[in-house]
Amino acid sequence: MRYVSTRGRAPERGFTDILLSGLADDGGLYVPAHYPQVSPDDLERWRALSYAELATEIVALYADDIPRARLAELCRVTYTPAVYGNVREGSSANDITPLRWLEPGLALLELSNGPTLAFKDMAMQLLGALFEHVLRERGGELNVLGATSGDTGSAAEYALRGRAGINVFMLSPQDA
Repeated sequence: MRYVSTRGRAPERGFTDILLSGLADDGGLYVPAHYPQVSPDDLERWRALSYAELATEIVALYADDIPRARLAELCRVTYTPAVYGNVREGSSANDITPLRWLEPGLALLELSNGPTLAFKDMAMQLLGALFEHVLRERGGELNVLGATSGDTGSAAEYALRGRAGINVFMLSPQDA
């Protein structure tokens, strides 16, 4: 999978390159050069998968420069009941994102069962694992500078804390 800049003046790059780069060299955002096709058969097959297995299938479509077995392991250790165990009564942490039925035909997907109780945990926890993996492979270090007044900062801090090669600097408004 190759990624192109929304401004069109930066070289195409692979997933692990854009993962660590932030913005493209021309100031644009990197987006897939093409979008993978998912067939009805794929969707049907995916119905039986666990959350971690489903995440592996989907992320593998966009991150084909990470060996599939390694990506599966990263998803498996990220999406666990221990990490996403803040479920409501009647829900199972084994589901990672339980579906809460309110009435026939109407349900809510519980996305706030992660360590900071923010839906951002769903992506940030895997992002931390992906950062750490790529940095170990390349022998690099990453400084993350953020500014927040809400739950995004805490989700990022929690996802990146203690990870090898990653330093986080989070700014918050005074008296917030």
